[in-house]
Parts: sequence; C-alpha cells; structure tokens
Amino acid sequence: MTDSTTGGYIVPTGGVAYDQELRDIFQAFIRAVVAMDGTLVRPRWQQVPLPTPDINTDWCAFGVKVTEPNDSPYFEQQDDSAVSIRHESIQVLISFYGPSSESNINLLKDGLAIPQNIAQLSQFQIKFVSVDQIIAAPDFLNQQWVQRHDMTATFRRKTQRTVPIRTFENFQINLKNS
Repeated sequence: MTDSTTGGYIVPTGGVAYDQELRDIFQAFIRAVVAMDGTLVRPRWQQVPLPTPDINTDWCAFGVKVTEPNDSPYFEQQDDSAVSIRHESIQVLISFYGPSSESNINLLKDGLAIPQNIAQLSQFQIKFVSVDQIIAAPDFLNQQWVQRHDMTATFRRKTQRTVPIRTFENFQINLKNS
C-alpha cells in the first residue's frame, strides 16, 4: 500500500455513501416521511427504468442533482494516518406524480421540518438545510396530462476519508558551517 513514506500516489479510503447507497438513504427517508409504498418512491435516471405507474397512482421520483464540497478538507492527524474531513451540500430534486402530487410534496416539505424525522438522517451525518419553491410541472404522457410537482431539498453532511499520511517519528538535521 502506498503511503507518505513510500512516494507515489496516495489513495484515500473509506468515506460516506455515494451512488446507490446514497439513493437508498434518500429513498427510505422520503418513503417513511410521506408514508408511501417504497416501490412508488424511485430514483430517477435508472439504467433500466421501471414502467411508469398508472395516471391515477401517486408516486415519487428523486435524484441527487448537485453535490457541492467546501473548498478544501481539514486533515486531522492520527498515529499512522490522517483523516480528511470536509462538508458538502447535496441538492435532491424531488418530483411527485399523480392526483395527490401537490398534497404529497407539501407533506414531505412539512415532514422535513420535524426534528424527529431529520434525526433519522443523523446516523449518516446528513442534516436538512432547506427546500426551495414547489413548482407545478405537469407532464403530457400518452396523450394525457399527468399531475407533477417538483422541489429541490438541500442537505449538508460531513465526509471523512482515511489517508495514509504518516507522522514523523524522528528526523536528523545536519548543519555544517562553511
């Protein structure tokens, strides 16, 4: 393994959830807060999209659209490595479809204000920050209008990765007078 004593590239390890693992966290959260069947709370932009539910079915699509890290990490030195710590902002685009789409998106918006709900995200070091405006954005599918409402929710979280940066145990300096 390459570390600061060997030279070459150093690869950080560990960290927080990204990709499917992060989608699973938000899917479970949205499903629980809105009390909606988990099969009807779906990540958007799937490789193999699921069939669109019937026009009279309420459902949700969500996706992480922006992840913005702070400018640079803080390094906390430990005995045989360092921990890289930074914070990032995550914007999640959330769309509710169906005849109760406006009610469901407002239910989620209000559920995001309940500390007990947000506490469920703390185990992932995720904190709710804000929601933006709710936008009516009906879709015209199969020659009919499907009700849809969108909003973006912003979250923040702390990220940590272990970096194999070693501390100096001892060193010697040889100064000669010329």
